[in-house]
Amino acid sequence: MRYVLANWKMYPTVSQAVALFTTIQRGLQGSARGSRALPTVIVCPPFPLLPTLADITDRRLLRLGAQNCHWHAEGPYTGEVSPTMLAAWVDYALIGHSERRSAGETDEQIAMKVGAAAAAGLTPVLFVGEDEQTDAAIHHAEQRLIRGLAEVDLRRYHVLIVYEPTWAVGADAPADVGHVREVVAHLKMRITELGAEQGEIIYGGTVTADNVEQFIGIETLDGVGATRASLDGRDFLRIIDQVASQDGGQGPAAGKDPSLPDGPSATRRAAHGR
Repeated sequence: MRYVLANWKMYPTVSQAVALFTTIQRGLQGSARGSRALPTVIVCPPFPLLPTLADITDRRLLRLGAQNCHWHAEGPYTGEVSPTMLAAWVDYALIGHSERRSAGETDEQIAMKVGAAAAAGLTPVLFVGEDEQTDAAIHHAEQRLIRGLAEVDLRRYHVLIVYEPTWAVGADAPADVGHVREVVAHLKMRITELGAEQGEIIYGGTVTADNVEQFIGIETLDGVGATRASLDGRDFLRIIDQVASQDGGQGPAAGKDPSLPDGPSATRRAAHGR
């Protein structure tokens, strides 16, 4: 597995965030000193925390992501934040989360955000998944994938996919491992058909330090995402440690993602082929 994603949603305060982030980063520094191969760890805090956390981020160990972005670079859009603004602090942007969809975000808007984030040099992190546990679950997740990628050329840009069934968000238990394996395999096939050289998918939806082991065993899965568990530094480090152990020391050293240059500005240049 290559990725562990933390979505902090509308938590915590600035002082709490700095303490939590420091705990996570120090834990990773300890692993790195032992030459432990680590996954790419992506922390996505609320917008107001980004400048503060960017100043203390060791980018050999951690990457920052935004929880949302607009599809325009600038304009009269009160309360919105553009991907070009975010590129000063982050490498990733979450797009199409089920909570954004339930607030009225449309498939068309999600597709435009994916395209805009990629063009600005960010890696879009597209959330897809079915709303209900039915026989049509794979079809619904696939349709969201196809519509969400409608405005981006996968032969040129990388998009990280999060399979997160809506019914598993904040639930008492995650989705069944067999179900996740089946959906992920199908979505990976579709991503390849849409032009990606190699699709990458992580699973999100009630992942904890106590249940992450079952997802580590899914050979086609590229990582996991957590919310509640990521708000506890020790629990989140346990998740990272289990993912790192699964890789058997063969992952990128010290959490370095070899697909990303150093620094957001370098990421933008790479995305544009410069």
